[in-house]
Amino acid sequence: MEKLKGEAQANKDHMLKYKEITQVNEVALKQIESAHEKFKAEANKLRKSLEDEIYFLKGRVSELESDLVSKSTKVTSTVSGKEKALSSYDRLSKVVISTATDVIYSRRYVSL
Repeated sequence: MEKLKGEAQANKDHMLKYKEITQVNEVALKQIESAHEKFKAEANKLRKSLEDEIYFLKGRVSELESDLVSKSTKVTSTVSGKEKALSSYDRLSKVVISTATDVIYSRRYVSL
């Protein structure tokens, strides 16, 4: 009987140790779950912030592309206008030189 009481006490002590281990593990698990939830909330907040920044940057890229197209069109138009002006100037200078040459030759013949 004494032997059985000793075994029963040993089994009870053993059970209490496992119960204590289980309680410690449950507390640790709750801490891990809490840390995981905080991490998840922070990750979602960061993801949202990054998505907002991507949206803003895509809009900015679109604005810059539009501005580039507009300025390229303006530059092309300006270059075309200057090319036309140079062409007109070239034709006009040829006419002036030709006229001046004609005037010079005609004065020579008139004064002779």
